[in-house]
Amino acid sequence: MCLLAAMSLGCSSSTTGTVGRRDMGRRDAYALASCTDTVSCCIQRNPGVPDACGLTAAEAAAYVGTMDAAMKRANEKGEEEEDADDGWKEHCINTYVACRDEKKPQWQGDCYACFRLCEGQKQWPFHECRKRR
Repeated sequence: MCLLAAMSLGCSSSTTGTVGRRDMGRRDAYALASCTDTVSCCIQRNPGVPDACGLTAAEAAAYVGTMDAAMKRANEKGEEEEDADDGWKEHCINTYVACRDEKKPQWQGDCYACFRLCEGQKQWPFHECRKRR
């Protein structure tokens, strides 16, 4: 509990100085905009000076390492989700092209309307558009 209090007090606005927003460089403004909590803001405002945040060098390194790992994992997860989305899009497009190009007499239903449904539902509506039997 004392460590938490020290971290939050060490990163309060009185410790960071009296620099006005007009005096800040772009790097500093970016750091202020991208911090996620009090500790990360303090570390970004005071690079290389963990004492200003009430941390030891080891604690700051551990904190930064944890944040880097979390951000890396979040980015990887986002890429995986994008890859999964590509599968249904490709399926919708391929089925629409087959429906449109082979329309009469092999397919029944409005191919374009089914394509729009597929975009919304992320699967082809075979109950609306399908090959004739």
